[in-house]
Amino acid sequence: MKYIIIFLLIPFFLLSQDYSHIYNDVKKIPNKKYSSINELHSTIIKSHYSDTEKVYAFAKFITDKIAYGKRARTPLNTINTMEGVCQDYTELFQELCKISSIENNFVTGMGVAGFGQIGEYYSNHAWNVVKLDGRYVIFDLTWASGYGSGDSFRREFKPKYFNPKPEEFIRDHFPDDTKWQLLENPISKKDYINAPFYDPEFKNLSLKNAIVRDSEIEITFNSSENFSSCWFFKWKLNEYGSAKAERLDYEKNGDLYKVKIVEVNPGAYKYHLSFGSKTNETVTKNADGTIRKSWTYDPSSIKFILVTPNYVVTKPSIYDKKDPWGLIEAYHYLFYKNDFNFFKTLNPNTSIRSLDNIKYSKSLSKSLKAWYGNYRNFYTSMRGGDIYYKIDNFRVILSLKEDGYTFKELQRETLRLGKSGYGVKELQKIFGLVQTGNFDKQLEYKVKIYQQKKGLKVDGIVGGNTYISLGI
Repeated sequence: MKYIIIFLLIPFFLLSQDYSHIYNDVKKIPNKKYSSINELHSTIIKSHYSDTEKVYAFAKFITDKIAYGKRARTPLNTINTMEGVCQDYTELFQELCKISSIENNFVTGMGVAGFGQIGEYYSNHAWNVVKLDGRYVIFDLTWASGYGSGDSFRREFKPKYFNPKPEEFIRDHFPDDTKWQLLENPISKKDYINAPFYDPEFKNLSLKNAIVRDSEIEITFNSSENFSSCWFFKWKLNEYGSAKAERLDYEKNGDLYKVKIVEVNPGAYKYHLSFGSKTNETVTKNADGTIRKSWTYDPSSIKFILVTPNYVVTKPSIYDKKDPWGLIEAYHYLFYKNDFNFFKTLNPNTSIRSLDNIKYSKSLSKSLKAWYGNYRNFYTSMRGGDIYYKIDNFRVILSLKEDGYTFKELQRETLRLGKSGYGVKELQKIFGLVQTGNFDKQLEYKVKIYQQKKGLKVDGIVGGNTYISLGI
């Protein structure tokens, strides 16, 4: 029985421990240049620190000192420039723990922060999982340190990213390796990328999908919060900036809340529901002796996309061939609709006579079958001045000419473990696997066997030579 009691107390200790004394020690460390990570390690820790205290000291030091900005590339450069990206935060933390012989795992995966990441998986983030007192503990030092990048970085410590509960952390962090979910029942990648964004105050949320294809929706949830108001913000799908807040009625029965939304205008919209609880009441006595009460509101949010059933994606009427940002929507649309006339409008001097003559165009069009007008407002520069737009598992490559950017070619993306999309489904079909669209270890194994038989490099990665051998 004693062993059972000790086991149950460990998680409580880690969750409830007050580390303010550690944070105060860290705060006193002056900024300086270090000759080695060992020197930094000796500066941070004190002889009486436990392993747990060391870990929290390392973590707080990094979040206090490092600003999100340019890639530092080495842990020593990270601390000496006091700048880095998520990989740099993670590697520095890992290196400090290594010196103290503390297991610290570098975890890669997807960190979700906005509407543009709904429905698509891409590994864009890194964080740590540290083993303390026999259990694994999550740390995301990048998100804990603040927000913004470079000159716009604003330091704002967010302690919820120090040892968050796995079931809450999974709402906006999905590891490439399922074991680092640290959940008894791991969720699938498909469920993750299609889930709505919502704060932990909402329990038993009835909204399961981030993309609602209906003009009416009723949302229910339970919450221990005593919400006193609900407002909603709405944008057209690819609009950004501020939006007018409108009050939304809701029903409350005990801790059960219900809200209904009816969209009368056909379209695709981003919805942000904000439920507020009154906090910090302020009482002010006016000059005439009357009393005025005011409160601040602590909002909790639910975010999703609503696409009405009768919505039809329209051809872009505004585009700029000389702006690399100006053609992203246009190329999504033309391959979605197989609109060769629009292609010729964008490329009047083309020698191409049909979209079918473009290698991979049929596969790209099939990948856009369920497209509702969403796209990542992002392009990548290539050597020689070319750029590309990533659409699913394909790259639309454009070259800069006198009259602006013109179509050059389509390329398939290199696919490997952790990737997802229509191109992965095509591979799974070739190898006789269930077409989940997720590049898992089973597909990797099949690829390696194929590469071995064909005398190719056996790495489980599907790139140029493997594509050529497969005939796709």
